[in-house]
Amino acid sequence: MSIQQEEDVLDTWFSSCLFPFASLGWPGLGRRETMPDLARFYPTTLVETSHDILFFWVIQMVMLGLNLTGRLPFEIEPWWW
Repeated sequence: MSIQQEEDVLDTWFSSCLFPFASLGWPGLGRRETMPDLARFYPTTLVETSHDILFFWVIQMVMLGLNLTGRLPFEIEPWWW
């Protein structure tokens, strides 16, 4: 039996960090005025997570948000230890 690794895979945590953008109309037409939900709801107020996915999801979401918009994707992120 021959097993071949799939090469066309999007990392689960990377696709998760796209959530604030994908759910609010990004990429639209590439202009903020064509994405009214993104303009209204980004950044969000609260993201609640557990510490075990801090790096995998939250940090990547912060880096992507800062890179694409220059703003953090949320105001508060309480960590539950």
